Amino acid sequence: MENFARSLLFLWLYQSFFVELFGYSLNTDCFAKVYLEQFNVVTVKGEKMTNEGEMLFNVAESKPEAKQSWQYPDFASLKKDEVIENYIVYDDDYIKGKGQEIMLDGVYFWYGNFRISSRQPMLIHTSASHVQMNFCLQNVTTYFCESFVKPFVRFKPYQHNLLLLPQRKMVVQWQPGLETEVFSINISPEFFFHNLPETHPLCKHFKEGIAEVLPAFLSLRNLPLTSKMISILFEILHCQYSGYHKNLFVKAKVIELLALQFAQYEELPLPDITSPLKQEDITKMHLAREILIENIESPLSIKDLAHQVGTNEFNLKKYFKEVFGTTVFGYLHDFRMEKSKEQLSVDGSKISEIAQRMGYKHATHFTAAFKKYFGFLPNKMRIGMLHLFHFSEYVAELVTEFGLAGSAFESI
Repeated sequence: MENFARSLLFLWLYQSFFVELFGYSLNTDCFAKVYLEQFNVVTVKGEKMTNEGEMLFNVAESKPEAKQSWQYPDFASLKKDEVIENYIVYDDDYIKGKGQEIMLDGVYFWYGNFRISSRQPMLIHTSASHVQMNFCLQNVTTYFCESFVKPFVRFKPYQHNLLLLPQRKMVVQWQPGLETEVFSINISPEFFFHNLPETHPLCKHFKEGIAEVLPAFLSLRNLPLTSKMISILFEILHCQYSGYHKNLFVKAKVIELLALQFAQYEELPLPDITSPLKQEDITKMHLAREILIENIESPLSIKDLAHQVGTNEFNLKKYFKEVFGTTVFGYLHDFRMEKSKEQLSVDGSKISEIAQRMGYKHATHFTAAFKKYFGFLPNKMRIGMLHLFHFSEYVAELVTEFGLAGSAFESI
């Protein structure tokens, strides 16, 4: 019996040590993990974290008092094909910038590009529990539960996650003075569970979170945002459809993003807990990404890129993959492909010119890479756009003819 008790004690110490190491090492700041009594956080793999006031890692700041407030719209009660879209201008002493929102039945898409003037957080009112897909491009987004002193999740630039926000007041904070760019896709539990198999472990965990009025997460750590995800987000933002066409398009893209989030989570290896990433290293990796994109026509070698950001080749390769979820040139390749697809949709663009802008010396090499990435040749996309243009002209002519026929009929 004494040996059994010692074994249990050893196991408890080992798990505690592992959790502490894991939290300190990630440096993604996914969880500040400060929860009051009975505050459980659940991930898709079933990890339950009950700390009763303990932190996963130290967070210096405490939550300031919220003076600004905002209410989530009731997007779950919209009609089946209803679409509401608003362009927002933020211009007051607290916030300056722009935003856009798209509301559908069961989906609320929000984009914000702004600057906050103070550390005062914003109080968020929710009328019901919902699932949020959060994609942070710039600045740091920190979430608190209103009654808690410390944050329960923090997103740094180029991070995303899938989380359940329960029906309770939340507080969101951004670092003041810095440009903030965030996409937030909020979906009703009905929409989410309808598109997920009942046997999927996340169904159980999110339903428990709703019942217990507690946050739940897909991943214990935030995941790296990919070029493919960014491309889809801006496709939604700049969608030119209207009515039920837009409804179908946005919902299809939301489901595609869900698929990408799940696939990435299931395929991404766990981080090396013995090699913690410092903030300085993360900053260097973001600088490396910027340099990589700025020199897309003539990319630098790994050696030159590492030298420019002040690190060595080994650390550049290792840390870049930890921050962005792929290799340096893997990220460059994905960015080239998504950017070229975007440029191919512009009227008058030439494949040879796009290939050159993307850093390909020969258009044939670009064409082969494009086909391997998307599964079709770039000229097929151009042909499709041309057919769509002619079809639009044809529809416009039909509408005109029917309009004239209707006028003639009315005159009779």
